[in-house]
Amino acid sequence: MRLGGPIFLDATDPALLVREHQRLGLSAAYCPEIADPVLRTDTCQAFAEADIVLAEVGAYCINILDTDPVLRRQNVETICRRLAYADEMGARCCVMHGGSVSTGKEGWITANLASISRPAFDDTVLGLQAIIDAVKPQRTKLTLEMTAWLFPYNAQVYAELLAAVDRPAFAVHLDPINILDSPVACLRNSEILRECFALLGPGIVSCHAKDVLLKGVYEPIHICETYPGEGMLDFHTYLRELSRLPQEPPLMIEHLGPEQLPAAIAHIVKVAAEVGASFRQTTPA
Repeated sequence: MRLGGPIFLDATDPALLVREHQRLGLSAAYCPEIADPVLRTDTCQAFAEADIVLAEVGAYCINILDTDPVLRRQNVETICRRLAYADEMGARCCVMHGGSVSTGKEGWITANLASISRPAFDDTVLGLQAIIDAVKPQRTKLTLEMTAWLFPYNAQVYAELLAAVDRPAFAVHLDPINILDSPVACLRNSEILRECFALLGPGIVSCHAKDVLLKGVYEPIHICETYPGEGMLDFHTYLRELSRLPQEPPLMIEHLGPEQLPAAIAHIVKVAAEVGASFRQTTPA
């Protein structure tokens, strides 16, 4: 398997970026944002020579279902540019959220029934098809993160989207924490993980590694995100299922600080060993 994460290094020199990933034992990387085309080429070459995969480019907080037609068109154009950049860099995927039937800067995260309606599903399919058909990516897949109140909000809906979009360039990004949206779901996370891999496994091209906590004795119970090893996510099931996928999707640690990263890496590597799996290692030259 491949493990990646943020490296907290303020640098653009490809050699420095590669060495920091090697120092941390990471064989996957978040795709860096590089304006200069020559530096982009040099960076891709340096990572490839070190056998470090560029996992993903984000196209977040961009609402493809914005009810303002002008904003929707602008949002789709922005996602197209992000997907084209990911394809140029050879990233495994360009990842985005599903849309919300609302408008404005914060509209993408608005929860309402219209956003999980049949018309919204159909508009999501048309939007994703339009993006893929406009860009025609050759190396990168367009993916969605599951979100509890947007399409796709569970593995079954993601499978339905895959069939409806019907494009080889549309694939799966797995972040299971995003759909652990109730105490019951948190307690049954092992079952939910197995369902995700059963329904979506062949289409998974990149994954996120986070953890989840339940806080509170009486209502309201709070569901809180934390870093790997500090919560209740069944990483044994997660890594066992992930290790069985022949396409080797990168597992990318996210949403933590530099002081938490070593512990998160250590926890994931330890659990992998316990289930008889391992991560590719890179060693500085």
